[in-house]
Amino acid sequence: MDKIRNFAIIAHVDHGKSTLADRLLEMTHVVDPGRHDEQMLDRNPISRERGITIKLAPVRMKYNGYVLNLIDTPGHVDFSYEVDRTLSSVEGVILLVDATQGIQAQTIANAYKAIEKNLEIIAAVNKIDLPSAEVEATKKQLVDFLGITNDQIFEISAKTGHGVETLLNAVVEKIPPPKNLKTNDTKALIFDSYYDSHRGVITFVRVFEGILKAGQKMRLAATGAIFETSEVGFFSPDLIPEPSLTDGNIGYLVTNLKDIHQVDVGDTILNFKDMSPPLPGYKKVQPMVFASVFPTLTADYLNLKKALDKLYLNDSALQFASVYSQALGAGFRVGFLGLLHADVVRERLEREFNLSLVLTPPQVEYKIEDGVFYEPYVKIMIITPNEYVGAVMQLVQNYRGKFLTMDNKNKIMLSYEMPMSELMSDFFDNLKSVSSGFASLDWEFLKYEKVEAAKLMVLLNGDPVEEFSEIVVKEKSFEKARFITQRLRELIPRQQYEVKIQASYHGKIIASERLSPFRKDVLIKSGKVIGAGDVGRKKKLLEKQKEGKKKMKMIGRVEIPKEAFFNLFNKKG
Repeated sequence: MDKIRNFAIIAHVDHGKSTLADRLLEMTHVVDPGRHDEQMLDRNPISRERGITIKLAPVRMKYNGYVLNLIDTPGHVDFSYEVDRTLSSVEGVILLVDATQGIQAQTIANAYKAIEKNLEIIAAVNKIDLPSAEVEATKKQLVDFLGITNDQIFEISAKTGHGVETLLNAVVEKIPPPKNLKTNDTKALIFDSYYDSHRGVITFVRVFEGILKAGQKMRLAATGAIFETSEVGFFSPDLIPEPSLTDGNIGYLVTNLKDIHQVDVGDTILNFKDMSPPLPGYKKVQPMVFASVFPTLTADYLNLKKALDKLYLNDSALQFASVYSQALGAGFRVGFLGLLHADVVRERLEREFNLSLVLTPPQVEYKIEDGVFYEPYVKIMIITPNEYVGAVMQLVQNYRGKFLTMDNKNKIMLSYEMPMSELMSDFFDNLKSVSSGFASLDWEFLKYEKVEAAKLMVLLNGDPVEEFSEIVVKEKSFEKARFITQRLRELIPRQQYEVKIQASYHGKIIASERLSPFRKDVLIKSGKVIGAGDVGRKKKLLEKQKEGKKKMKMIGRVEIPKEAFFNLFNKKG
């Protein structure tokens, strides 16, 4: 085990984690320079298109006689639970900071996680080759934050490779080898998993004790599931089988279990007769935002259930239960960590499982006890340059934020209590706007607080629409009602008849909009009626209309495009 180093790269979004991972893979000859896709560990197409890492990705490298197990981690706050899982499986981290942006909120949040787990932290300043890089200022921020000296910080350019080999040598020298638990039993922690239709659940594991190999009879500590291992191996980054995984190593294990609910991320793999409890270090992730998901085609309900089951396997934050809607039919109430998490899950369901879905606007969940509403509050941390402090503080106040603390070292760090419903609105977009894009944000759940609230009910032509309705605090009811009715007027296409859009609060209509009818005949084009001789053109138009109808949902007599459900509270939609 003395020759093993397990480490992760943690940073804020877009500070260069995946690019650094590329250079490390090249320097250790896992891949040839220039003969692989950029950001190779970001294999999910959604990751590539959005330019963010949404899934952790492990890989084994060999360097100067050492085995280096790297786990690349996401940087967006919605996926911080992936970072938690990673840090329970490694002994050290590279904390990467972009020299053009300096320390950001997620940098600090991730560093705190590493400090809590007593991991070795190697600080590195990236993008030093850019003209806008402020290397010395960024290093000073790290010195003040981590309490380290200037010469302990590495200067690199992940893009050009400058300084990366020196950083790689530091990983070998500074990160300690794994420690043996000395229990004389096999213990392996599951930090991720996915489902293979032929081989069942494939788990990503960190072996803390003992040895894993094919043909062993094993059990899972939390669920009690028993299985026989059919294959073990490591990531390169593809799955590479090998005879065994010894303690201290990171790799995969094929369980052959076909029931995905028998495997939980964070569970511990034990010898068949070992009745020990799971290894410590994981907490159950609680979703904070909820939305209902419905298949556009009712026949796809079971396919949607299977797809959610498979995503749940490697996304421990995902929770779902069956629901039924008068307007949209059978579907699922799904819990997410935030709006990005909800949008990514929707896109994965549609693209990876070939589903057409309706996702209702994500909302936070209030507690209701004896008719009294309790609203979820979060603690937010904002880091901003000094010149934007006044504008940022005014913005947070407008979103019902309560000031907690301010730290004015280098950049200003502000902390507030804020209702989660405010955070999940357009707060982040406005924060970026008032700070010219320089402010960064991180948050964590804090508590539930008593509040005066009621359901804001949306009505279309007098029919209540649960899918567009939500619980709203009294002081925001008129503002929210006006926004929803006006937004729906923009999102709903004109129909063959008038559509009245109304919002009711405590049984009283407090906002209303009207959508005028559209009476144009589908078979009239450019002022000319398509006659009997134009059967082909007539068919074409009707087919086009039929395709459009597939993307619509009926609420009463009103046709609504499925995008309207998600875009209702997305002002950019």
